[in-house]
Amino acid sequence: MIDKLISLGYSKTFAERYYQLWRERAYRIAQAMEKPLPRCFRVNTLKTTVAELTKRLTKKGFQFRKVPWAREGFCLTREPFSITSTPEYLTGLIYIQEASSMYPPVALDPKPGEVVADMAAAPGGKTSHLAQLMENKGIIYAFDVGEDRLRETRLNLARLGVVNTILFHKSSLYINELGTEFDKILLDAPCTGSGTIHKNPERKHNRTMEDIKYCQGLQMKMIEKAIEVLKPGGILVYSTCSLEPEENEFVIQWVLDNFDIELLPLKYGEPALTSPFGIELDEEIGKARRFYPDVHKTSGFFVAKIRKL
Repeated sequence: MIDKLISLGYSKTFAERYYQLWRERAYRIAQAMEKPLPRCFRVNTLKTTVAELTKRLTKKGFQFRKVPWAREGFCLTREPFSITSTPEYLTGLIYIQEASSMYPPVALDPKPGEVVADMAAAPGGKTSHLAQLMENKGIIYAFDVGEDRLRETRLNLARLGVVNTILFHKSSLYINELGTEFDKILLDAPCTGSGTIHKNPERKHNRTMEDIKYCQGLQMKMIEKAIEVLKPGGILVYSTCSLEPEENEFVIQWVLDNFDIELLPLKYGEPALTSPFGIELDEEIGKARRFYPDVHKTSGFFVAKIRKL
């Protein structure tokens, strides 16, 4: 089995890790990541309704299925021509977005009028989804360090008609300098991206354990800042597109051990791992969720919902 993973291009280190985590299933997960994902989109309800938009696309010959966890989300099953060349796309009635990345904003469930932060916002897919769920009311503070990516975010938000968002070209590690308390925070954390091999095949062999340790350290610092500025009772949704337990379950275990928080259950996805590599973790961690390419036809993805007590 390890040899099969190596034959797909995985380094020996990661082939062995994935076999330890999933046994025979590791190869099925890896095979699923060799295939392109379906193209998915989100209807932008700031500008149209789901019924109106789906009717327009159906008339043009597009066919699609619903994304179970996002009422505005659909994945194309027939694309007679590129959906990005349609007036619907160009005028911001839809946003192209991978299905698993629609889940963190839905899990956060921001309400109109709330004060919300998006701690790693570019290129704006989740930020615009938050704005849509908030009906453009309240305020979103959106942070990112990449200047080009932030420019792309600004263009996306403008096209989608988002008006309740302030963009900061700054690391969200400085979020406490705003002197603001937040109702809800989304941290789609910087990570090694090992769940996105379908579009980044080089990650099979060019990532190291040092990369994982570096990302884990950054993720912990960002969560610590998020919890610091959350109101008591406030919600933090933490997500990554990584398969690695060190960036997912081990981070959440550290949060449980060091902060006065509780994990809230999530409906979609498979329960997070509670004994990765034979290390026994708090069984509460099973409330967090994983999405897998072989079952959910998405990127490898992790989502946890945390309430500050």
